[in-house]
Amino acid sequence: MKQTVYVKAILVSMYAIVSLFALMFINLIISAANEDMYYNEFYSQYMRKFSINYGKGETLPYNELGSDYALYFNVSETSDRDYDSIRAVYFNGNAAVPNMLEGRFFTKDEMENGAAVAVLGTLCKRNITTENGKDYYIYGNKKYEVVGYMGREDEVTDLDNMVWLNMGAYFERAAAYGRFAVDGGSEGNTDNVVEALFSRLSDEALEQAAEIIHERKIRSIAYFTRRIYNYVILALIINIAIVSIYYIDRKTYTVAVKKFVGASFGRISAEIISEYVSFASIGVAVGIIIAFLLRFTPFAESDEVFLMSFSLPSLLAMFAITVACAVVISVLPIIRIYRKDLSGNIK
Repeated sequence: MKQTVYVKAILVSMYAIVSLFALMFINLIISAANEDMYYNEFYSQYMRKFSINYGKGETLPYNELGSDYALYFNVSETSDRDYDSIRAVYFNGNAAVPNMLEGRFFTKDEMENGAAVAVLGTLCKRNITTENGKDYYIYGNKKYEVVGYMGREDEVTDLDNMVWLNMGAYFERAAAYGRFAVDGGSEGNTDNVVEALFSRLSDEALEQAAEIIHERKIRSIAYFTRRIYNYVILALIINIAIVSIYYIDRKTYTVAVKKFVGASFGRISAEIISEYVSFASIGVAVGIIIAFLLRFTPFAESDEVFLMSFSLPSLLAMFAITVACAVVISVLPIIRIYRKDLSGNIK
């Protein structure tokens, strides 16, 4: 009896691991297909990116280019969650702004007057300093007061390792030499803002300006690691199949009695499949608990934990994939036990 319980625990643990891999897999697919700005570096599909060499940043004509637009200057870009991705930003009108988890977003006055303020993703709290009860982010020997933290509640997004500095404050010391992004929220509005910006550039800056094709950065697990995971998943499924056969063999007497009294192949199969589905379901529950607890470990900032974020579609797919795996794996033990001569087991 104890041995059977031990085997059940092993199967549940294995299905929990399968469910975690399934969750990462489905979140990769969702991220790749999602047009949500939170998973596209907070760019809309109408964003246009340019390389502009303007020189002295404080004279760059970034405001009054139109209505309802966002202008970004990429100070430091990275998809590695161990580092901060920094932008100088300017928002005008009713341009889309991120959800604030704490504090607030920039005000219009701060945008226009070049106040030294910043809005951060939650991971960037690791690099703040606190003075007199206020948080500050220091970049280029300049202190920016953190007025808010952006992102989504209980969800990992591209904003989590982003730092947004007020463009006016940043360009007081820095050159406007690098990559800009213009996002007007619609194709026509973006084109109008781009046209207004380029009309204000000097001839020299205009000659050097060039549009850049934006390649969406979808967070994913490194290629080499994915290859290793493929072998790990294959080995895991093989081991589940082996343990499943062993578990059914331990129930040979019960199956023999049912077969002897006339239980059909379909009935015996349904009972075995339902038991395996229960193992998988419990495994999914355990997997969800593990994925949640991993957020409070040193692995919290890894790509794997990033891809273990929860949403209704990902949880449903996680459950469906794990249960489907259990059903497929149960086929071999079912066929093996039913074809076996069990007459000796009921004597």
